[in-house]
Amino acid sequence: MARVTIEDCIRHYPNRFEMVVLSSKRARQLLSGMPPLIENEEGHKPSVQALRELGEGHITWETVFAMDEQERLRLEAASFEDEVE
Repeated sequence: MARVTIEDCIRHYPNRFEMVVLSSKRARQLLSGMPPLIENEEGHKPSVQALRELGEGHITWETVFAMDEQERLRLEAASFEDEVE
């Protein structure tokens, strides 16, 4: 998908407000260093990458929350290791 259009994303999220909130949350995850779910061969910015993932059906609220939980657990483990040392 060379360009992301609203029509690509509306198929998965008919509510435009929900689509914007979900894609912005995913873009923040990408900015914080989480790996993309689809190849980013063209070097897209995180907001475009998030919309591409949404348009291809890879992003749901469940996946976003699961990624947040994984990141939280990783950070807790890292801080625990620092305390033990």
